[in-house]
This record gives sequence, structure tokens and C-alpha cells, in this order.
Amino acid sequence: MRAAARAAERQKLALSLRARYEAGATVPELAEDSNYSVATVYRLLHQARTPMRPQHNHGPARDMRKRP
Repeated sequence: MRAAARAAERQKLALSLRARYEAGATVPELAEDSNYSVATVYRLLHQARTPMRPQHNHGPARDMRKRP
């Protein structure tokens, strides 16, 4: 029965993280607030069937013009 209780708690946590994510929180913010790794938060969000926002490219800007 303990495993079932733990699974229920994780599902509850996953749904809570989903609600906060859909309200605008970022995955790193959720990870820091819940003391879980970013990977664990992603896994919990996926388990809760959370539609994920697109990731942004924070690298150097690219010149999209065609070169001669």
C-alpha cells in the first residue's frame, strides 16, 4: 500500500507542477521551488500530460540574410 500512496503523492505533485507551469512558471523555477532536479520536473510534467512551451534559442543571433 505504501507504493500506491507514494504514486498518488507524485501524481498530486505532477498536477500541482502542471498548474504552476501553465500559469507561467518556468521549469527551472519549478525545480528550485520544489527541490527537484530540472529533469525530474520535466518527467513529472510529461507524466501529467502537460503541453510544453517551445524552448527558445538563447545563443548568438544568426544572420538570416542570404549570402552572395
